[in-house]
Amino acid sequence: MQQHALHAKEIDWPAVRNQTMQRAAGAQTTADTYPAIFYALTQLKERHSYLRLPDNLPADTRRTAMASMGTILAPYKKQAPRALTRIFTDRSEPAGHIIHVGQTALAYIVVPKCPPSSGNLQEAARQGQSYAEKLHAIATDLEAQNPSGWIVDLRGNLGGNMYPMIAGIGFVLGEGRLGDFIAPGSQSGWFYRKGVAGTVQDSREFPQAQVTGSPLALKELPPVAVLLDGGTVSAGEAVAISFIGRPHTRSFGAHTFGLSTGNKAYPLSDGATLILCEVVEADRNHRVYPDGIEPDVVLPEPPVFPDAKEDAAVQVAVQWLLQPQVR
Repeated sequence: MQQHALHAKEIDWPAVRNQTMQRAAGAQTTADTYPAIFYALTQLKERHSYLRLPDNLPADTRRTAMASMGTILAPYKKQAPRALTRIFTDRSEPAGHIIHVGQTALAYIVVPKCPPSSGNLQEAARQGQSYAEKLHAIATDLEAQNPSGWIVDLRGNLGGNMYPMIAGIGFVLGEGRLGDFIAPGSQSGWFYRKGVAGTVQDSREFPQAQVTGSPLALKELPPVAVLLDGGTVSAGEAVAISFIGRPHTRSFGAHTFGLSTGNKAYPLSDGATLILCEVVEADRNHRVYPDGIEPDVVLPEPPVFPDAKEDAAVQVAVQWLLQPQVR
């Protein structure tokens, strides 16, 4: 944490170390140190770092750790500038359909979370690959119906792994460097190209996810409406940032949750993983987003999950896409 945390230079490390070690005093197992680690995470001046518990942690030990985490993190979470919007967070699989308005066809696609639900790297990679293939297949089927514009719904996208999301929807998003990761004294980025999404470091591209077969490529980028809400979090916010600066693009909805920062995973000796926030994200025009994304068109969030015909964000996005100057 002291070496890599995003705000490392702003933290009183001797004090944090002293308090953390006091909380770990008397620990007999690695799990006994979790409360101390939870405490240290609250001192990093951000809300994105966390400890992922081992997949094979015994049930009673997991319950004890989760209770401890809740007690330690509860006051800290109350300091968040906004509450998480949960209206759309139950959507777990990519989905899409065509919206017909007269003779005009518009593609509507839901890009939900792609969480690395397992600490096992091979299993997480398998899950990411499956997600990317599903998303790309749905988007390809929609494109085959010749839509004149797209609605990309990121509402309720709780994040996880951004790269399968970008690999799956990339042919709509467009190719090239899509954003930057900004850390004290360093800068890298992320990209999409020919079905591949990954990181950029010193002009070198490092693939992180890709679709198999022949990825779809469009001769011209279509107009895209991006839907956001307070349930668009972390990697979901990174995908939203990827669309900023893209031609013929406009966002609709509510301010995102505000974890538009990037994490790195550090495996620990017992199978736990320290997920440490190290960078803040910027769009392709180098504008930094330290606290989420404000949509171009701000709309009130619905109180409950809306019926398709009553979804105000979709309806406003459709009206924008139907404007002659947009198409």
